[in-house]
Amino acid sequence: MTFPYPDWVAHHARNRPDDIALHGLDDGETRSWAALEQRVARLAGALVGEFGLRPGDRIAVLADGSIRVLELQFACLRAGLSMVPLNFRLTVGELAAMCRTVAPALMITDSVWKDTAASVALAAGIARTIDWDGPISVFETLATDAAPMAARAGMRGDEMPLILFTSGSTGAPKAATCTLEAIVWQAFNQAAGSRVAEVGAHVFVPLPLFHAGGLNSLTNPVLFFGGKATISARFDPRVAARFIGDPAAAVTHLALVPLMYELIAATPEFEAADLRAMRTAIVAGGRMSADLQLRYLARGVAFSPQYGGTETGPSVTALDPVHVEKARQGSCGTKVMHVQIRLVGEDGCDVPTGVPGEIWVKGPAITRGYIGRSSQQDFVDGWFRTGDVARVDEAGYYFIVDRLKDMYKSGGENVSSAEVEQMLVAHPDVRDVAVIGVHDDKWGEVGLAVVVPRDGATVTLESLRAFCDGRLARFKQPRRLEVVADLPRNVTGKISKQALRRQFHGTATA
Repeated sequence: MTFPYPDWVAHHARNRPDDIALHGLDDGETRSWAALEQRVARLAGALVGEFGLRPGDRIAVLADGSIRVLELQFACLRAGLSMVPLNFRLTVGELAAMCRTVAPALMITDSVWKDTAASVALAAGIARTIDWDGPISVFETLATDAAPMAARAGMRGDEMPLILFTSGSTGAPKAATCTLEAIVWQAFNQAAGSRVAEVGAHVFVPLPLFHAGGLNSLTNPVLFFGGKATISARFDPRVAARFIGDPAAAVTHLALVPLMYELIAATPEFEAADLRAMRTAIVAGGRMSADLQLRYLARGVAFSPQYGGTETGPSVTALDPVHVEKARQGSCGTKVMHVQIRLVGEDGCDVPTGVPGEIWVKGPAITRGYIGRSSQQDFVDGWFRTGDVARVDEAGYYFIVDRLKDMYKSGGENVSSAEVEQMLVAHPDVRDVAVIGVHDDKWGEVGLAVVVPRDGATVTLESLRAFCDGRLARFKQPRRLEVVADLPRNVTGKISKQALRRQFHGTATA
């Protein structure tokens, strides 16, 4: 059964016009729901009437975190367009390749990334670029003066307001489709366990808005139910600790990676923070140390570990924070309400309870596929193959134990070993190379390059990183190096990553 989906900006503008929907922490700008509706209507009208965009067209965004990202998202939703937020940590070459995949009709940027955006647009053949900084910017003029577009009576669930890039196991970024249906059902999934639908919900978002974690984990769910989102351009642990600890701010929700929580807890501001308003503190992208959990518990905050990904809503499992003992054991919780999960063995059959299997998921919040990629590579009979491995106990609690994809996660960012290897093997002094993830106290995991040098050559970590500069984002560059005479290989001649992980104490990926 299909049914029309709501334009929730218009809905909340009618029912709570004076409530604040968006707040920019850095510049103090705010948008009430009434003001947001006016700007969204005019932006949507301008994108269609003045830029000539049509349903299905795409708009790339390269900018720091800003409430304007969300204004544009809602304008795209109203006009039937797709917003494609880009990772500003990537190089021009990487970003241009991504844009060629989705073929945006327009690039929107800010003053920080204006030059990079121009280079990307030139390389990718994007016809027009505008920025949104300053009171007389094109974006501001459109948002205040253009002819408005009224909300549609009902929107289809298969409309695609977002396209979010994520790293694939082959190293090529993949453009995951995110439908209106997926955004709405992610909100329902979070409402069931994260209290986003309760009155007064206020999420603080220092995560970048080019990730599902920044946009869809809590921000869109809180806004869907009429709450408030405060956006910070960049993460500063002292600023974050001060803001979430201010009773006047009444921050109720956070969704951060472990490193961010650690950095916040290490600030002097954390010791004076009043966290009594906090309802849900989601942690994803890595495991919390027992010590860090205890530090927050002492301040009245119990974490809610969640598992998921860009393609899955993102939420697949969530842990009720009352089950502290499960968090200490490393569980990512039970499945969220509106998702189905299978744990599947190599034979394609479900594994017994307690036995690890690949996570397959199905549900209305799951992606419908990738732009430019056959769904047969990622779906089996409608089930999305995540590439992650978990086990489930008798009580239904899931524990992530491995990853099938040759990836590691550094500071919350997915890094494909294959992508880094393809770059390093082009170094003139490198004969062969393999990259694995290894534990790091600060970043969770970092890349270890295991290198076989060319005869007579000397390879240093500094030379490898210098070679990568401008070609590969810095968070993807290896931070450790081991020089060896040969790489271990299996019977088929492929490099044995398992042997390298045993030898160099690599993290558990396959």
